[in-house]
Amino acid sequence: MTKRKKVPFQVVAEAGAKETVLTLSGTIQKRYWSDDKYIDARLIRDQLDSVKNDITIRLNSPGGDVFQGVEIYNYLKDHPSHITVEVMGEACSAATFICAGADEVVMNTGTIFMIHNAITGLWGNKNDLKRAVEMMETIDDSILSIYEERTGQSREQLQLWMDNETFFTADEAVQYGFATSVKSKPKENETDDHLTAEFKSMVNEAVAAALATQSVAAQASNPQPEPQTQPKKSLLAKLRKGETKE
Repeated sequence: MTKRKKVPFQVVAEAGAKETVLTLSGTIQKRYWSDDKYIDARLIRDQLDSVKNDITIRLNSPGGDVFQGVEIYNYLKDHPSHITVEVMGEACSAATFICAGADEVVMNTGTIFMIHNAITGLWGNKNDLKRAVEMMETIDDSILSIYEERTGQSREQLQLWMDNETFFTADEAVQYGFATSVKSKPKENETDDHLTAEFKSMVNEAVAAALATQSVAAQASNPQPEPQTQPKKSLLAKLRKGETKE
């Protein structure tokens, strides 16, 4: 029996005439060998280095390694293509850096966006723990800089949201500057109403044009006598002015 080759399912790049679509679904973490479980900066570079047209990234990720996330953020920010990130499920923790590096961020209906302080596992003596806390504070400050540049929100407000591990709805993500728009499916009846109104307008214009043409043709076939500028005087008027002759 032939062994089936394992195909990465988290990352799929589709090259098109107008845009390249890159699907990212999974945890952000450094990949080793052919590990298909994670998304890292090297994988993004391999997929997008040669791309010249517009890029759409379909993203669904709970986050992961902060340094891999920051590297992806800077790579996308410096990429010459116009990049749109479309959130398909969640964009949380380090995955929000991918959104921050894009030119546009589109939240689908029902998606969420979450930010929080950096998290790590601590082990060691009191000096080790102190150094770890200082490192975490530095990382949080770097994260704040990314969000501040993206959203225009104050550092105080952003820090409060991070302290509370805040989840945003799609509309809230747009409201606070993390995303640019919410994508929703247009209602069929709204589309039908638009087409019906447009069709009615076209019919009305055609009927009006036909009536105008018919009117012009009727006038040409039955010309009306032009009004006299000097109407003839009646016999009574002539008698009053003595203009009649015996």
